[in-house]
This record gives sequence, C-alpha cells and structure tokens, in this order.
Amino acid sequence: MKTIQLPDDVYQQASKLAAQDHVSVDKLVAVLVAEGVGEWSRLQERAGRGSIAKLKRVLAKVSDATPETVDQL
Repeated sequence: MKTIQLPDDVYQQASKLAAQDHVSVDKLVAVLVAEGVGEWSRLQERAGRGSIAKLKRVLAKVSDATPETVDQL
C-alpha cells in the first residue's frame, strides 16, 4: 500500500463523508480514486475517437449569429 498526502481541507471533507458512511477515510479515498481513474480512462478512450476534422464539421453547422445579451461574455 502507498501513502498519499491530501490538503487538510480535502482530508476533512473526506473524513466527514467517511464517518457518514461508516467507513475509513482510506477506504473512501480508495473507492473515489478508483472511480476517478475509471472515468478518466473512459474519457481518454472517447477522446481518441474524436478528431479536429469532425469538430470543424460540427462547428461549421453553427450559425454565425450574435449571441443574446445574457449569453455574451
């Protein structure tokens, strides 16, 4: 097993969640990291199927209209 360091505020949040679920902080963090790693892998796989050419084709379909006031930056 490896040791990691967390910022104090993140540890405190994890500690509260772990206490609510009656599990250790280590167990909670392990589960959350595993879920995050899995999601990251899925996103990388999906990104690998995309391309700049496909993006440009989609963006070409968007009208060149001025956005409404509430949508402007």
